[in-house]
Amino acid sequence: MAIPPGYATAVWPPSGIAVAALLLGGRRFWPAVAAGSFLANLTVDGEFLASLVIAAGSTLQALAIAALMRRHIGVLERFESVDQVLRFVLLAALGTTIAPTLALGPLAAIYQMPLSDLIGNWATWWQGDACGVLIFTPLILSWSGRIGWQPRRLAEAAALGVLLLGATQIVFHGSGARTFLIVPFVVWSAFRFGQRGVTTAVAAVCAMALWYTLGIKRGPFAAEPLHDALLLLLLFVATLVFTGLVLSAVLRQLERAMGELESRVSQRTAQLEEATAVAERANEAKSQFLANMSHELRTPLNSLLILARLLADNHGGNLSPKQIKFAQTIRESGEDLLALINDLLDLAKIESGAVIALNVAPVTFRELRDDLERTFRQLANDKRLQFSITLDAALPPELRTDAGRLKQVLKNLLANAFKFTANGAVTLRIAPEAAGRVAFAVSDTGIGIAPDKQEMIFEAFRQADGSTSRQYGGTGLGLSISRGLAQLLGGELKVTSTPGQGSTFTLVLPAS
Repeated sequence: MAIPPGYATAVWPPSGIAVAALLLGGRRFWPAVAAGSFLANLTVDGEFLASLVIAAGSTLQALAIAALMRRHIGVLERFESVDQVLRFVLLAALGTTIAPTLALGPLAAIYQMPLSDLIGNWATWWQGDACGVLIFTPLILSWSGRIGWQPRRLAEAAALGVLLLGATQIVFHGSGARTFLIVPFVVWSAFRFGQRGVTTAVAAVCAMALWYTLGIKRGPFAAEPLHDALLLLLLFVATLVFTGLVLSAVLRQLERAMGELESRVSQRTAQLEEATAVAERANEAKSQFLANMSHELRTPLNSLLILARLLADNHGGNLSPKQIKFAQTIRESGEDLLALINDLLDLAKIESGAVIALNVAPVTFRELRDDLERTFRQLANDKRLQFSITLDAALPPELRTDAGRLKQVLKNLLANAFKFTANGAVTLRIAPEAAGRVAFAVSDTGIGIAPDKQEMIFEAFRQADGSTSRQYGGTGLGLSISRGLAQLLGGELKVTSTPGQGSTFTLVLPAS
């Protein structure tokens, strides 16, 4: 493939092999580079001095390019970024000017070429060395690592090779308009096989392009004058190499970025899990503290209630009416405080996941209705509200559940309904639901709840409007406890409401 006059060839693989060898093995390989270049040139014309000078230039060129690449890029099996590809191409283009420049002297002395031929030979020599470095240095570097391909990947690589050779045959049997057929295979190689696949595919295409263009004078470049054909061939090969290396580097960057993102997500997930565990432990400690404090507070409070009741009864008859009223006030306030402590104890047990014993037994709906009627009828009369409890005719005879916990929830819902209703009615309707469930719907015509507040009210110490705690009183624990008890009984508690028109809280429990 040498192009007369002189020693130049369109692609000179040893230039790329020498650079790869010096990168992988270090500077100690330079004598092998020098000896190989000397012997190769000595076999052309047998000019000892010329071969020696050319060998010195080739060795110096390989050492310079390897040193610059090691400093500015490093020794990589594959390029990690587009910036590294650009640096490699630039170093290959500039570094390969050393050998042809030093060879001009021997060429001028041996062949006595005119200046125009020397320039043409220099350009061909530079092209051959540049293509050799661009193609074969990354090819050798990429194949220096572990392969580890699975059988399926090997079969895909074989299919790619066969199709690529077929496409190359089509390209170089026709006109230049078909050269684009090579590009999809370079893209395929980059996506599926990385830099190793790209450099191998480009080397195969380059070999066939050289053979068709310079060997048998066929293909899209053979019709041009030799100088133009070499230039087109250089541009064709350089474009394939640059496109493939850039694409594989971009894919490598994306792969690395995805790995970093997955690592960060995994690390962040671990941090969130740890934070969640800490929060759960803190919440459990808080609930345990509330439970312990509730027990400790109830003991002295019960003593105060007993003493206040004894004072209010005034068995000795030695208290004035005003003093009796003070004692009754102390007792009523103590009972309110005891109710709050009981609520806190229930909330602490529910939030901490403590075992809460359930006394499951048959409960008749008539007994439940009569109990709630006795509890709230006087309150309804005092507030001049209509109050009714209706039992659906399709209800089963009884309900198997914890009667005490069920009454606690219903009394809480009814107490809230009366608290927030100034005019109108409060009703409790008990009716069967699908799948063996029973619904207890407490409805009122009170102030209602805004849609964006309807979930918040089930949180502890929260009310739909902060001002209602001052206007209506209460701690905001009732609904939170009621939802927890509903879940404990195997059911659910939900709400529908319209501001200004009233609310309906529905407790749905399994019939058994």
